[in-house]
Amino acid sequence: MNAPVRDPRAATLAALYRDCYGELVAYLERVAGERASAEDIAQEAGIRLVEAGEREVLSNPRAFLFHVATNLARDLLRRRVTRDAALPELAAMERIEPAADAVAAARQEIEEVSAALAQLPERAREVLLLARVEGMSHAEIGTRLGIAPKTVENHLGRALARLTALLGRDKETRN
Repeated sequence: MNAPVRDPRAATLAALYRDCYGELVAYLERVAGERASAEDIAQEAGIRLVEAGEREVLSNPRAFLFHVATNLARDLLRRRVTRDAALPELAAMERIEPAADAVAAARQEIEEVSAALAQLPERAREVLLLARVEGMSHAEIGTRLGIAPKTVENHLGRALARLTALLGRDKETRN
C-alpha cells in the first residue's frame, strides 16, 4: 500500500511559511507585545494557511498568512482586555475573608492535631513531620536521621496509626 501523496500546494505553502516566519514573528511581537505569544500565533496562522491552501487556491498566500495572523493577534488582545477588566473583580473575590465560624473550626482542628502530635514519641513525630510536611522520601529521612529506610517506614506507620487513633478518639468524645 502506497503512502498518500501530499498536495504539492501544501508543500509550497509550508515553504512560504518557513520563509516568512522570522518577519511574521517580529510583526506579531510588535502587535502582541511578547515573543512567546507571537510564536504561538505565527504557528497557528501557518497551520491555517496550509489548511486553506489545501481547500482552495489562494491568490496571495503571503497576504493571507499575515491577515490570519493579524486576526489571531486581535483575538488574543481582546481576551487580554477582557481578562484584565475582570482581574480587579477576581482579586476582590479572593480577598473575601472566611466566616468566623470557619476560622474558629480550623483553629480548633489545628489545636487538636498539634495536641495529638505532641503525644507521639519524639522519633515517630520527627519521621512523620519530615515525611508529610517536608515531603522527604524514606531514604532521605533515613540519611538525615541515621536510620534505615525500613525503620523510617515502621516509625511512619506507627505514627500515622497512633495519630489516627488519637484524632478519632477525640472526635468520638466530642459527638
